[in-house]
Amino acid sequence: MTEFLKTQDAQAEYSVTSAVGAETTQKTRENQKIQKSMGKFLKENTMKKLMGVFAFFVMIALWQPCAAKPKTFVRATDGGTWSSIVIRENLSFEQAFNEVLDVVAKRFEMDMISKEGGYSRTNWIYTWNPKGKYSAKYRTRVIFKFSADRTKVDVKTEAEFGGENKWIKGFDTRLLNTMKQDISGVVGRTVM
Repeated sequence: MTEFLKTQDAQAEYSVTSAVGAETTQKTRENQKIQKSMGKFLKENTMKKLMGVFAFFVMIALWQPCAAKPKTFVRATDGGTWSSIVIRENLSFEQAFNEVLDVVAKRFEMDMISKEGGYSRTNWIYTWNPKGKYSAKYRTRVIFKFSADRTKVDVKTEAEFGGENKWIKGFDTRLLNTMKQDISGVVGRTVM
């Protein structure tokens, strides 16, 4: 009988071990499925996040050059201020006008010239930036006029930033300084 009981105990132990082993195997399979699903989920989410971050940086890169206001742009409701240059005494008005016109026309296409009125204005240009590349969102022009007594010339730069139907008026400090230096070099000196 003892032999029979030993056999019964061994069979019961085997059954319990088999049941536990089967249950453990089943749980292991379920855990593997969960891990696989989580891995796939994390992988997909990581890819989505990476794509989102990449798209964000692409948008910033594309938007930034277009939206960035040039450092030399100064907002002004009247379009800027005039800077005066006293004409050298040995220059006639005709010589001075032609010299100033020549300096300005080397950089800009002229829009209006009135020698009798001592006034001239350029067309808008869209390339006055450090890289010299076309920008539909930034434009500049130069205006000069001689005083009534023809002893000085006033120079003004106008700049607009923003784009079609969104222009913000102002002036460009780099352009104004460049024009003042160039014009002073050929007709006189700057009055402070």
